[in-house]
Amino acid sequence: MTVKTLRNAATAVLLTAFASLSPAQDEGAEQAPRQPQAAEMMPLADRAIVNDMVAVDGRIVAVGERGHILVSEDDGESWQQMPSPVRAMLTRVGFVDEQHGWAVGHDGSVLTTDDGGRTWELKHFDSEWGKPFYDALFFSPERGLVAGANGRMLLTDDGGETWQEVEDEVLDTGFNLYDLAELNDGSLVIAGERGFMARSDDEGESWAMIDPPYIGSYFGAMPAGENGAVFFGLEGRVFLARDVGALETRDDPMSYDPFIDESVTDPEKLEQLGWKLYDSPVGESLFGGTRLEDGRFLMVGVDGTIVSAELDDAKIERVDSPTGEPMSDALVVGDELLLSGRTGFYRRERP
Repeated sequence: MTVKTLRNAATAVLLTAFASLSPAQDEGAEQAPRQPQAAEMMPLADRAIVNDMVAVDGRIVAVGERGHILVSEDDGESWQQMPSPVRAMLTRVGFVDEQHGWAVGHDGSVLTTDDGGRTWELKHFDSEWGKPFYDALFFSPERGLVAGANGRMLLTDDGGETWQEVEDEVLDTGFNLYDLAELNDGSLVIAGERGFMARSDDEGESWAMIDPPYIGSYFGAMPAGENGAVFFGLEGRVFLARDVGALETRDDPMSYDPFIDESVTDPEKLEQLGWKLYDSPVGESLFGGTRLEDGRFLMVGVDGTIVSAELDDAKIERVDSPTGEPMSDALVVGDELLLSGRTGFYRRERP
């Protein structure tokens, strides 16, 4: 299992809407591909959009808008902005060990660090494509995947020096890939837009499309039990599959049509298909989350929404929030929750 927080979601799906947009270009004018520019050092970077954060070796590393990379050595009480080789919105950060980490974002940006997040090197940039990678999942400092808009997934076996497209009919469906998660049995799952979900048993080289219980976007997935997963996303929906490998898959992924296929609403039918829908008091979309020490799942999202879920009881409870702003991620630091979102960081007692 990689050293990666159990927060999962394409948090920048919503939060990117609050980021500054590039100036409009004249229609029809030929434009040279944009070249990467280093992020500006901003005194209030910790109050801007923060999309993701990870705890590693006594530090917290966070990423967000305009290429901001922030590091805290005191459980998020104070932050130092680190130099970044891009100004593109960064969507996700993760570490495979105490030193080797990755960050991904817009314009096909992929950054790497080998000193615990203090310095970063650009390993991939594609402004001509111009779209975001939403997540990265690495199995070693050399081998890993990045995934993003329109079903694009890249694989590297040499630490990002070279990349190859992962070609699979499942990815040809073109849905945005919002979250990659490694389950406790070593298999992988994707949570994506418009009900898209898939699994892999070979570190992402091939995929099988899972028949979804709900035809709505899934922004995140977290491991649950030996070979299960919790998927969450649009409208606060949270689903549990206790055995992902036993879920039905599609022989013809291109037959899936979110405008024709229907969500499964009958609890008995869901159970027959291997799913459980959590009874939730919220209708706000959920973007990120973590696992608490007592085994509960905690998820955050729109309008400062925070919920916790008991795995076995299939019960979701609303948790009081310190903000009404959209939130993207959560970490447990001591007796508190450290939360991130539209205006930086927030704190509250651990529920």
